[in-house]
Amino acid sequence: MKLLRLVGVGFSMAVRRSVAFRVNLVFDVVLAFTGLGTAVAAVLIVFTRADTLAGWSKAEFLVLIGTYQLITGLRGTFIDPNLSWFPETGIRNGKLDVYLLQPASSLFLASLSLSSPLALIQFVLGIGVLGWGIAGQSLSVAGVVSWLVLVAAGLVVTWALSVLLACLAFWAPKLQLDVFFHSAWQLGRYPTDVFARPIRVVLTYVFPMALIASVPSAAFLRGPQAGVLVGGVLAAGVAAALAVLAWSAGLRRYTGATS
Repeated sequence: MKLLRLVGVGFSMAVRRSVAFRVNLVFDVVLAFTGLGTAVAAVLIVFTRADTLAGWSKAEFLVLIGTYQLITGLRGTFIDPNLSWFPETGIRNGKLDVYLLQPASSLFLASLSLSSPLALIQFVLGIGVLGWGIAGQSLSVAGVVSWLVLVAAGLVVTWALSVLLACLAFWAPKLQLDVFFHSAWQLGRYPTDVFARPIRVVLTYVFPMALIASVPSAAFLRGPQAGVLVGGVLAAGVAAALAVLAWSAGLRRYTGATS
């Protein structure tokens, strides 16, 4: 509960800072609509010539895009403001020293204490596209619950991957993998079925982008699969454990920015 209160306080402060720059809000809305509109338009164009693509219907594609946009919005709100610049601000500029002196988990402070409320625009747009995709579709309670569980697992995996990449700065402070991560993240807006088998294996088991959007979206409209649910929860647990272990190992190596 203490950590949740810290998140709430930090988010409240971020909202007050954000509303002071209203022009940024306008530009963020325009950019969010442009990016999402491009993705949706591409899908609509494809489905003027085909009923399915790699076994996915138009409704399933829209659910996929909505789920991806939703998770991207949450990532941009709560994860990226903390970890995108961690090698620069946390290691080289010494901000991590401040976190280590606080009466709270250093991993929490370094990965979730800051937020960017304007990124929630993407979350809201994702909900809208998701509603468009499920309009007129028959949904089951089990499918909706499975989607919620797998989205939560996808968020945990997203956080864990970001932490693991940030932890590399403990060993190689000048190593920048943000471009690679953001490029790989874009693959999450497509179902893994459209890729060749070697790429599907990488996106499922090595760099599990399939868990971000494809797996939850499939469960939403096609119904849950026990194996997929268990696998998603296990993947989230393993990813979180690896992130915590990597952080602990990095702290043992860290000697302070001024040492």
